[in-house]
Amino acid sequence: MTKNEYTYEIIDNETDARYCAQLIAEEFSAHNPITYFEQITPTYFFHESSWPLMKDMFPEHLSFLVRYRSTGEIIGALIAGDLYLQHEKQQLNDISNMLHSIPIDNLLEEMDNLFVSRDFRQELKSNMVLHIQMLAIRIQHSGEGIGNQMIKAVCDNARNKKGFQYVLAQVTNDATRHIFLNKMGGKEVTIIDPTTWIWKKKDDEFICPYKDYKGGLIPNILIKL
Repeated sequence: MTKNEYTYEIIDNETDARYCAQLIAEEFSAHNPITYFEQITPTYFFHESSWPLMKDMFPEHLSFLVRYRSTGEIIGALIAGDLYLQHEKQQLNDISNMLHSIPIDNLLEEMDNLFVSRDFRQELKSNMVLHIQMLAIRIQHSGEGIGNQMIKAVCDNARNKKGFQYVLAQVTNDATRHIFLNKMGGKEVTIIDPTTWIWKKKDDEFICPYKDYKGGLIPNILIKL
């Protein structure tokens, strides 16, 4: 297939947003290393992670989908938003330490806070850092360069229309890490070993949910647009 066989579009309505959140849930549950390790079902991931995140962020018009031109089928999706808005919501609602039902969501939230408080080394402002949260391509379309093209489309839109200067992403698979580092010129600024990460549950219970995880380290990757 050629590049012209796909269109890259802003997610701008709830119907497409829900479908994209479901696509992400299905692909993450089946193929993402850390989600597969947890044996999370697509339905659970959709209701607890991908749909709440998508619903919160798609009104910013920074999230994208990929459509197969000849059939109109959506075969990929990416959730992205303004890191400043995300951080402000956490501070305003005092939910930065909120316990999520899926531990990886808390781990990534901690990495966001590390980036803002330590790694970025400048004042975070609106329309400054685009946060790419989740990205998934239907497995039958993998290896066709779609992920790379979608990330470029997302970055171009954020930079050209709203003046974003940076992109922050965390990755839990080698293919996406390769795109951000080698195709987009990103730099790893924090690296977390999930096998040693401690999750604080309710009633002050501490557990290590990923102590047997074999999928490797999780980096904060910063890209200058």
